This record gives sequence, structure tokens and C-alpha cells, in this order.
Amino acid sequence: MAVPHSSKLTINAWIMLFVIGLLVFLMNIDYTAVNLALVPISDEIDGDLNILQWLLSGYVLIWAALVVPAGRFADIYGKKFSLVLGVAIFILGSIIVGMGSDVLVLIAGRLIQGFGAAVFSSPAYSIIFISVPPQKQGMAMGFIGGTAGLGLAIGPTLAGWIINNIGWRWLFYVNVPLGLVVMIVLMIYAASETKPKNSPPIDWLSVILLISGFGTFFFALNQIEAWGISNPLLLGLGTGGIALLALFFYRDRNQTFQALPREIINNRSFMSLVVACFITSYCFSLILIMMSLYLQNTLKLTSSETGIYFLSMTLALGLLSPLGGKLADHMDIRIPLTLGFGFTFLSLLILGLLNVNSSTVMVCSGLLLAGLGLGIGFPSMNTGMFRALNPQEINTGSAVFTMSMMLGNSISVIISTSILVLFGQPHLLNLLAEEGLALTTGQQSHILGVLGQVGHSAEHLKQFPADQIPTLLKLIDQAFLHGFSITLWIGMCLSALAAGIVLRYLGNPKSISSASISAIL
Repeated sequence: MAVPHSSKLTINAWIMLFVIGLLVFLMNIDYTAVNLALVPISDEIDGDLNILQWLLSGYVLIWAALVVPAGRFADIYGKKFSLVLGVAIFILGSIIVGMGSDVLVLIAGRLIQGFGAAVFSSPAYSIIFISVPPQKQGMAMGFIGGTAGLGLAIGPTLAGWIINNIGWRWLFYVNVPLGLVVMIVLMIYAASETKPKNSPPIDWLSVILLISGFGTFFFALNQIEAWGISNPLLLGLGTGGIALLALFFYRDRNQTFQALPREIINNRSFMSLVVACFITSYCFSLILIMMSLYLQNTLKLTSSETGIYFLSMTLALGLLSPLGGKLADHMDIRIPLTLGFGFTFLSLLILGLLNVNSSTVMVCSGLLLAGLGLGIGFPSMNTGMFRALNPQEINTGSAVFTMSMMLGNSISVIISTSILVLFGQPHLLNLLAEEGLALTTGQQSHILGVLGQVGHSAEHLKQFPADQIPTLLKLIDQAFLHGFSITLWIGMCLSALAAGIVLRYLGNPKSISSASISAIL
């Protein structure tokens, strides 16, 4: 692939920008749509919040576990082949989810989607970065961020309309025609590459250790609320997951070709951005899942109305992403990053104060600030990540960066939903006692279980006397808001931590030259 030496983008570069932008647009519509779809899915398919959240976390977890070896796969078999293959797998997973009638089938389809996303995500960003001149790197990342933001902006509104009018399954079927368009354009316009000779093979044992370690550990993490932190099975699974990950790192350290090279791990600027990306992704997913539940359960909004509220965040994210890329081109990159974390901090502070009577202005103000922070921060982070690496490290580094993003997303969903229930249930017991409601042990257990459901409605309380149901629903809302606030304020503290890490450890990496980029090829 030829690297442009002028400051202008070639036609092929624009085509790659648009097709990768469409791919990112597709992924982000899919991600936000599933957040909004949890409540309607739970109405049709049995499963509590502990199970259904795997539709979110399973998708990003398999993505995180596979993205590093997938980057190696792209090095061996070519970026074009990896992109087309990944999109095909993603489409297959979308069809399975759309047709599924059992929660395990839905989760399996989401895992396949995550597998496909891992295969195409690393070469996607590499192709963009080496297709544009150094002076336009920030602009290119901003453009991709803009398409991501546009997908996020349209996603909730489109999802709400689809759910209300033709059903949640079409959220996944819509991926099929868009994915086919991406595949066709890639096959026609993406440059083919010569396969490297004597390239080290993928270490499949390491891949198995990595996937097994992540899967086992995060499953144990997810079960804390259901089993209790002292449960022997939970402790055994958690320890086993950590042991498998330790074996992966030990094996990788002794490989000639390392999946996680020590040079990258020891790069303080790069690793500070990896941590910042992890925290940003954590906060982003935290806001998506918690606000989706709040708007639909506490404020009793429909999926369509919830999507309209989210426009406050997603439109700001989409519109500001190009600006974040330009700021990264023209100033010390720590400035837009710190500004982004500042906006995210304020957003989480405001959203953590929401209650059953919060106004539309307060809700939208908090979401708007989140969009400002993410729109400025994400493209700056992407640009800084590439500039902190040596040219020959870009493929592996971008895979590590994507892995941190996906881990942040996955851990956020698992931890936030667990904290919501862990802190909400004791608070609900206290509220029941203060209200003086005489409930049996079985009734109390049922009420606590309702708090752990995706939806909270009178349908879940049919076994109680009709005159008690309004009071019980009010107490469930109050308990939900207690756990809800704690999850958001934890995110607020993490945002402050990320800003401190960036200011302390990140230098101000400059754009790399065209000649240096050509060393990748």
C-alpha cells in the first residue's frame, strides 16, 4: 500500500476512510442498540440482569481476548483478507442473534459478533493511519471518531424506533445489508498485500490461555452478586482465571515473537494512554447501561423516548470528534485529553444526583457533558496512541489499545450491574423495614430478585396485594437509585485518576513521518 507524501488525501485514502467509517458506524449502532434492547428482550426471553448483561459484556470480552492475536493474523494473512473475513463473521453472528429464541443462543451470537469485530478492528485502524499523511492523522482519527459518534447518535433513536415498530430482532438484521456493502467495497478498493515470508505462526496455545483466562475470571466476577464473594466455586474460578492469564504472560515472555512485546509494555507514554482508554471506555459503557435502565425503569420512558434523550450525548460526541482530532494536531495532546476527562467527571457527578423527579434539563445536561468529554477525548487518545509507538509497533500496539478499550467496556458492564444490585438490595431491605411492610421471607426474597431484573414493573409483583404494589415499586426505584449513584460516582473518581495519569506519564508525542510509516510496509 502506497503511503501518501503530500498533505492531501488520495481518492483511495478517502474511500478507505469512508468504508472504515461505515464499519465503525455499524459497530456503534449495534452497541448502543443492545443497551436499549435489554428491557424489551427481557420481556420476551427469560433471563435476569445477571444473565442478560452477557449480551453486552460477552461481545466485548471475546473482542478483547482475540484482538491481539487477530492483529497477528492480519500481519500474516493481510489486512484486506482480515477485514473481509471479520465482517463476514460479524454478519453471521448478527443473523444468529436475530433468529435466537433462547438466551444462550443470543449470547452465542453475540460472542460470534465479538469474534468478527476482533478480526477486523486492528487492521481497520492500521489501514487508516498508514493511508493518510502525518499532517492529517488527527483529522483521520477525528473523522473515524465522527462516524462512531454518528453511529452512537443515530443508534439509540433508530433502535427505539425499530424496537417499537418492527421488533428488537431487526436491530441485528440491519447489520446484514450494511456489512455486505462494506465487504464489497473492501474487496474492490482495498489494496492487496504480499504475504511476509517466514513469518512466525500464531501461537494458538497462548490464544486459548488468553481466552480461557479472561472468560473464567470475568464469569467469576459477574457471579459475585449471585453467589457471594466467599463462595468456594467463585473463588476457585477467579483464581483459575488469574492462573490461566499468568500462564499466558509467562509463555508469551519466553516466545521469540511476543504477543505483548516488552518494548510496548515498558513504553510509559503508550501505557498511560492504554490506562486512560480503559477508564474512558469504562465510563462510556457505565453511562450507556445505567442511563438506559434509569430512563426506562425509573422515568418509565419507552425505548424510542430513551433514544431521543441519548441524542444529548451522542450528537455531541459525533460533532466534537473531528474537533478532538484537530486539537490533537495543533496543541499539546494532554490538553484535549485532560479537558475531555474534566467534562466526563462533571457528567458523572450530575448523573449521580438524578432521582425519580429529575427534570429533562438535568438528565440531558449530564448526557451532553458526557458527549463533550468523549468527543474530545477519544480521537485525541487514538492519535496519541499511534504517535507514542515506533512505526513497526503500530499493528501490535493498536491491538493492545483496542483490547484495553474492550476490557474497559466489559468490566464496566459486569461491575456496574453487580454494584447496582450489591448496594441496592441491602438498601431496599432497610426501606422495607422503615415503611413497616410485613413481608414474609419469601416475599422479601422476591422483592430483592426484582431489583436484579432488567425491568421493574407491576408485572413483576403480581403475587402481592394490589394496594401494596405502588409502594413496593417506589421503594424498588429508590433502592435502584442508591446503587445507580454509587456506580456513577465510582466512574467519576476513575475519570479524575485518568486525568492524573495522563498529566504525570504522557509526553507530547509528535506525528511520525511518512518515511517512518513506510517502514511498517
